[in-house]
Amino acid sequence: MRHGKGIAAALCAAILAGALGGCGKQDTKDGGLEQQKGRWVETQEELPEELEDWTLQNIFSTAGEIHLLASRQEGGKTLFSEWAGKEDGFADVTEGWLASLELDCGEWFEVQLMQSGSGTQYLYAGYVADGEEDFKGHLWKGQGEQIWDITPAKWTVLNEEWGMYEWPLGLAAQKDGTLTTLSYLSVDVLSGTDGSVLSSEPLSGQYEKPLVSDGENVYLCASGSSGIQVEKRGSNPETISLPAGAAEGVNLCAAADGTLVTAGGEGIFRRRAGESDWEKLLNGSETDLALAGCWCIGLAMLESDDIYALYRESEGGGKLNRYAYDPEAVIEVTQELKLYTVFDSSLLQQAAVLYHKEHPEVLITIESAYPAYYDDETDYNAVYQSLNTMLMGDDAPDILVMDHLDMDSFTEKGLLVDIGEVVNPLEESGELLPGITGAYVREDGHRYVVPLQFGFTMALGRDIGEADMASLEALAQFLSGAQDSYLGPQTVSELVDKFYPYFCGDIVKEKRLDKETLAGKLECLKKIADNCGMVDSREKGERAYNMWNLASQAKLAFSEADGFKNCMFPIAMAEHIKGSFTAYENSFVPTLQTGICAKSPYQDTAMDFLRLALSGSIQDTDYYRGFPVNRASLEKQVHEDRSEAEAETSIETDDGEAVFIIRDYSEETADRLLALCQALDKPVKEDEKIREVLIEALDGYLKGSQSQEDTVQKIEDGLKMYLAE
Repeated sequence: MRHGKGIAAALCAAILAGALGGCGKQDTKDGGLEQQKGRWVETQEELPEELEDWTLQNIFSTAGEIHLLASRQEGGKTLFSEWAGKEDGFADVTEGWLASLELDCGEWFEVQLMQSGSGTQYLYAGYVADGEEDFKGHLWKGQGEQIWDITPAKWTVLNEEWGMYEWPLGLAAQKDGTLTTLSYLSVDVLSGTDGSVLSSEPLSGQYEKPLVSDGENVYLCASGSSGIQVEKRGSNPETISLPAGAAEGVNLCAAADGTLVTAGGEGIFRRRAGESDWEKLLNGSETDLALAGCWCIGLAMLESDDIYALYRESEGGGKLNRYAYDPEAVIEVTQELKLYTVFDSSLLQQAAVLYHKEHPEVLITIESAYPAYYDDETDYNAVYQSLNTMLMGDDAPDILVMDHLDMDSFTEKGLLVDIGEVVNPLEESGELLPGITGAYVREDGHRYVVPLQFGFTMALGRDIGEADMASLEALAQFLSGAQDSYLGPQTVSELVDKFYPYFCGDIVKEKRLDKETLAGKLECLKKIADNCGMVDSREKGERAYNMWNLASQAKLAFSEADGFKNCMFPIAMAEHIKGSFTAYENSFVPTLQTGICAKSPYQDTAMDFLRLALSGSIQDTDYYRGFPVNRASLEKQVHEDRSEAEAETSIETDDGEAVFIIRDYSEETADRLLALCQALDKPVKEDEKIREVLIEALDGYLKGSQSQEDTVQKIEDGLKMYLAE
């Protein structure tokens, strides 16, 4: 992901004319408009104290009531209870059959309780039973004190092709006494009496959880290239498109009349039976749906139109929220700020939601060009064009996240305001890491951007010391005397991309090429290239060695370290190969580089939001995408329990395939990671033009057919006009 500096410069010049014109959103309070009444509101339901030792597992509605299934471990067994929402609160309504069920399934299992129109209940549980090795699905029917095991026979037979047993991804009880199940192989209709398969339809596409029912029809979530669509099966079948922005991580429920509700980070939407359009009831940022560390695990809806969402939290436990229309509730939002970012971010979502909860009169909406985990090549031409359009019009962002954008151009054109009043006191008090945030102070003492997170490039190696792979110069000296190829064969572009971001800012100073520094860097690159062995290109599907290859061919690899949980993988690899790791070049990779637009009429509010985003209430959470710049948050995260992120997989070694275990690292290793983060003080730099010229000029030099002097000249010629702009 790289920016286009030339594009930015051209567009910024056009933007400047309208950037400071003061256009923007109107503050309804200042405008004297009467506040409107009537809105959907989120409230957390009070749950009985008896449930404190139980884990909430699923939610459903029946007979005008909300029901919850809960579980707990006792004496090595898993026990269950059922709770129903009454007028005076939730009450224990566990029937004898469910109370008698004790499972040897440990703490990892899937479970769902459902009820048919006749009152018969069904419990599905998927788990690895004590003494067994395979995950299997189990199904019970219960009523009163009686319980029957009605597990379908097909769930008990190993599928030889897949090497696993078939189990349902979702189930739904129908009014006619049948059960509909969705597995990774088929959609089945089961007898509610004995679990026998009445009909089976092989899957022709890809489907995901959940499967929901209105009692007569079932709704499946079909996944395709355009996202997720809902397939209604039953009377009047149809394919239902989800509302814009709501096709990721679907939570869905259906009412008895066919009304559908879907909820996620974008908000809560409702589609009445017989209608084609979705109505947005609440913005995601006004709900816990957008909070990191809080996952919706089920939805249910009552005839009153009240919607309930069951949540599980990363700290443990769960909660139940109700969403209802309150005709007396005042629409409190008087300021609406827009935050623009190229890539979406859980941290930004968390900050926007919490800020709105603390300041109901302010709503911060996030507009992103791409999802957080977008993997394809990013079109920065389109990004800059979009920014140009916004900044020239009335829809300019108030807050701008500038990862991979040319921040200098925005600053020099006066499009950003000085944020020193927020950041300076936090640095002076020691709340922020000065090596990270201090790098953004300009020569005149002003600062216009601050990163909210950072990462670093972790150098991993075997048969090489930490000091020998800590810098370009040290690595070149070590590899010049090594017999084995450490990085494996490289193309020119691969080698440039590995190393140029760490010296890009050193070879160009004040619009001039520092030829002496450049020559020193080229000499190091040549030594590394000689050890690697250069290739012209890659065959289709072939790739350069990476961290996975350290267990076999490679002896050195670089990995992006962007959070304590994400470091579990590379550190496990270092331990697997009995190697070592360090922070390459003591450099950091800044992320969520945030500034405030000069055109915003809400600069004070934007400053306050930025202050929150830098605070522990936002920075304390490990979002899997970076380390916090808040010092206390960094020290808090390093000592957290990371066992839930542990995993096992297979890996190729010199001796064949082996089990690769990813476990939480030791306290000693955690402290070393912390020390590495605290010592980082140099941001990496990207420049598409410099990268392009280096790749074009270095081919002959790295392969030995071109002198260093000629190479420096080619680079100087290639950058002459660019640096003169």
